[in-house]
Amino acid sequence: MLRGILSSVHPPLLQTLKSETRPHHERAERVVRLMEPGLTPAGYRRHLEALYGLYLPLEGALAARLSGLFPELRLPERWKLPLLETDLRALGHDEASLARLPRLPSPPPLPGVPEALGALYVLEGATLGGQLLLRHLTRHFEGVPVGGFAFFRAYGETVGPMWKAFGEALPRACPDPALAPRVVRGAQDTFEAFEAWLREVHAHAPSHL
Repeated sequence: MLRGILSSVHPPLLQTLKSETRPHHERAERVVRLMEPGLTPAGYRRHLEALYGLYLPLEGALAARLSGLFPELRLPERWKLPLLETDLRALGHDEASLARLPRLPSPPPLPGVPEALGALYVLEGATLGGQLLLRHLTRHFEGVPVGGFAFFRAYGETVGPMWKAFGEALPRACPDPALAPRVVRGAQDTFEAFEAWLREVHAHAPSHL
């Protein structure tokens, strides 16, 4: 009974995150150019390089804040950096060239667990939404040797269950409704960092894809 009363006063955290970050999410989506019809393998590679520069510091910060605290989050299964490395090696990179890739100079501040959970929400949402991009890229690059799209395939057939598991683990990791604004702030900061980083990468990219 009490749980029902509380849930009516405080909307579920996942619902709050979705509504409070919608404009940030939409702005970030607009700087992703992978759906453009003129996308070339070089343009695809540049996008993955940009993601590598974002995920490297961000996943490091998440590991520092969250590893070992909440087994239900299944963090070791969620890291995307190894998948990005697989894709970039298929596109010609090696260990030395990966080490030279530009990295996000100012990662979003994640001063505590709530903010880190917000950042993780962004990355997991991107994995879920990436299934649309995967279908497009698979068709667009049919017959072109660009690798196996490991990053966008992510969890394979378990993308849906992994998202559901995250949604169920989130309120257990942050059960206090008073902390919800901090979770939201972490998600908003991560969306803003993603958008700013991709805009910077595009600004310095060749005019053609």
